[in-house]
Amino acid sequence: MLAESPVSSKVPATISPVVDNAKSRQILDGARKIFLAQGFEGASMNDIAKEAGVSKGTLYVYFESKERLFAVIVDEERASHVEGIFDFDYETAEIEATLLRIAVAITTFISQPRIVSAMRAVMGIAERMPELGAHFYERGPCYSRNRLAEYFDTRVAAGQLDIPDTQLAAAQFLEMSHAPLIKPMFFMAHKTGPSPERIRVVAESAVKLFMAGYGVKK
Repeated sequence: MLAESPVSSKVPATISPVVDNAKSRQILDGARKIFLAQGFEGASMNDIAKEAGVSKGTLYVYFESKERLFAVIVDEERASHVEGIFDFDYETAEIEATLLRIAVAITTFISQPRIVSAMRAVMGIAERMPELGAHFYERGPCYSRNRLAEYFDTRVAAGQLDIPDTQLAAAQFLEMSHAPLIKPMFFMAHKTGPSPERIRVVAESAVKLFMAGYGVKK
């Protein structure tokens, strides 16, 4: 397979490891509430400190900036939802069922208005803080693409798929699965998420097109 070189998963130097204790969790819980209520741009470190019940000095001991807090919260969202979506059963030969599950699950997650709002905020951060933009990309789209490409590699080796570039194929499938539903939300053309029925219709179409292009012809 012609595999695209994955983006480094190393966390940028500006994003230091979190001290995982009760106080940092208290701060993160407060910050999450503020970001959800006010959005990234509207939130202030004063508001976050007040919601978390800590002094502003204590807040800065644990998190040096609002961007840093936001990065950690987005990472936690990814870890708690996205990683499970790409936990494959490599023993099953049911490729179409596996792809349908992935398409429905990932679109259901990222089409939530709060997640779309977070993605908009990331785009705003990326221009002035490119290292954070790279971090979000590596932990989000790049992670999903790499995990799916790894799955495709095993199916190609088993003779079930014919894919010359599994990284490209993974990116294509993910875009087909959610882009028609997410992009209108991203640009505020749609303010609410799609229905479960619509998500499934788009997912089934993505699977059908993918298998038509990459399924082994019998």
